[in-house]
Amino acid sequence: MRSPKEVIGGTPVCPSDDAKTGARGLTHLEVEVLIADFIEAAVRSEKAGFDGVEVHGAHSYILCQFFSAEINRRTDEYGDSLTNRFRILFKIIEGIRNQCREDFMLGVRLSPEKFGMKLGEVIQIAQHLMAEDKIDFLDMSLWDVFKEPEEADYQGRTLMSYFTELNRHNTRLGVAGKIRTPQEAEATLAAGADWVMLGRAAMLQHDFPNRCKADPSFKPVEPPVTSHYLTQEGLSTKFQNYIRPRWPEFFADEG
Repeated sequence: MRSPKEVIGGTPVCPSDDAKTGARGLTHLEVEVLIADFIEAAVRSEKAGFDGVEVHGAHSYILCQFFSAEINRRTDEYGDSLTNRFRILFKIIEGIRNQCREDFMLGVRLSPEKFGMKLGEVIQIAQHLMAEDKIDFLDMSLWDVFKEPEEADYQGRTLMSYFTELNRHNTRLGVAGKIRTPQEAEATLAAGADWVMLGRAAMLQHDFPNRCKADPSFKPVEPPVTSHYLTQEGLSTKFQNYIRPRWPEFFADEG
């Protein structure tokens, strides 16, 4: 449902038919093929020399669509209950663990809000993932690591705190969301995260970690910046064209 017809040259797909986007629901066989495709992608990555992969289950991409009771209205074993909606993820994890070497790193990215996601459900799944001890890291994309949850019943503390308080067992917890300065990165670690992920900060300054290590008080570049500057930082023209309509405030020129 996130892939327009004009981009993919066909009808987009979704866990269930979606009138708004024109996406059609996947058949049961297609869901099984999708699972196999994720597993095969990890196998190919290992063969290509990578040390691990992250399974993207956030931001309303296809796996996130299965997790959402709002989007996923299936009546088979991949829909309805929380267990069923997340079944696809656990099958992918199991398959990767069975087909890749024992020390191949495996992580999962989740987002606990928007796109029909419910914080209470994502907390349950996050704890289950950690307790099952089959992934090496959990990557929580929080939009803003210091904000409170959107759901009123969970407000009064940071969204991140609901995940840092979980029993991690052997799983490392990473977080992402508007971490733009060394001070914000340090504050995030002090709040209980094992590591932080940089998005826009790394786009603006490709060597952010090294600069931070050399000078913890350094002041990162702030947007807007020119396309030429972003090219020098390693962002391709294609990627810049992708983010420009989403983050116009990022750019100081028309491109």
